[in-house]
Amino acid sequence: MNKLSSSAASASASASPSRELILQALVLSLGAAVALGFSRFSYALLLPAMRTTLEWSYAEAGSLNTANALGYLIGTLSTARLAARMGIGQCFWISLLLTGAGLCATGLTENFTALLITRLLTGVTCAFTFISGATLASHLARDGHGGLVLGLYFGGVGTGIFLAGLGLPQAMEYDARLWPYPWMVMGLLTFVAVYVARPVALKVPTGSHHAAKAAAWRFPAQLLPALAAYFLFGLGYISYMTFIIAYLRSGAVSTWAITGFWLLLGGSVFASAFVWQGLLDKAKAAGYALASVLAVVALGTALPLFSTSLPAVLISGLLFGGAFLTVVTAVTNIARCALPAHDWASGIALFTLLFSIGQTIGPMIAGVLADRSNSFTSGFALSASCLALGAILALMQKAQGTPQSVTLR
Repeated sequence: MNKLSSSAASASASASPSRELILQALVLSLGAAVALGFSRFSYALLLPAMRTTLEWSYAEAGSLNTANALGYLIGTLSTARLAARMGIGQCFWISLLLTGAGLCATGLTENFTALLITRLLTGVTCAFTFISGATLASHLARDGHGGLVLGLYFGGVGTGIFLAGLGLPQAMEYDARLWPYPWMVMGLLTFVAVYVARPVALKVPTGSHHAAKAAAWRFPAQLLPALAAYFLFGLGYISYMTFIIAYLRSGAVSTWAITGFWLLLGGSVFASAFVWQGLLDKAKAAGYALASVLAVVALGTALPLFSTSLPAVLISGLLFGGAFLTVVTAVTNIARCALPAHDWASGIALFTLLFSIGQTIGPMIAGVLADRSNSFTSGFALSASCLALGAILALMQKAQGTPQSVTLR
């Protein structure tokens, strides 16, 4: 009886994550908060003020996010090699530090070329931070609770979005010329994040990084529908996140409504990791979970085209925020289920490459369309169409296998 009680207690302990594990995951999520929540998505809040003050066209405004996405693409292609050379933990905190410097630098110049270069370089460091942080979270969850740990890590993006929305819309409404200061404040907050996260990042056991090897690139033809869907997702979602605030302002949506929209979007991003978990586990390698999530993102993107009333704006933020980050989880799930373990790295890298190409060209296309039509309607319609087409293609993705275990070293 005592043995049974002891075994039950042990099983219960292993089933419940420790406070330390949860705290470590939350600390690592600061990297996701900075890399995407601050560096990339807060630009949407500051874009109207920067465009007005600096007298940009919409194409020029979009090109700054294109530069950031291009930098992210470059960083994506080189993160694995850099982390293998210097260690994942070192890569995480140093790139986070450099991202903070890039955010500060963005607020120190009004020169368009200098801003392009700053956004490009910050995109590179953000990729290093986000990917190495996700890798650390994966190692942190090697003994179980992967869904919770990764959910908390990716939820950090929502935390960054939420924090950026506290006061930014009101400050920009008060005086558009104040736009440099939020960049510098976010940079300083990033330095605080480095101070907090560095000890945790260096303590996570990741094995010998010198043993890491670059995976050979292979094109998994059986995943073509999912690959195409993910490219269209990158093309569609980034235009919404770049121009949604400018679009709402052009529709005379109040500053407080915009604040509520942004805070709701950030909060729903954090909650999304838990909302979709059941469907993702059930779908395994099939594409219907990816299709479902993309359909929700498409609906959230299209809704402001029909109405900019407060309920419509808030529902748009809830739908978009509650689904768009889950697309990343869904395609990772498909790749891990459909490919043998030794092809995971190259398969996920290919997904990321196509996604990065999509999000690199998306803002520029939307900006050009906005300049030509003097309206965001055509750009948003194109984004929603890309996302809807992606959902249709995802339905064509057939299950190719079952999940395989992997030992993280």
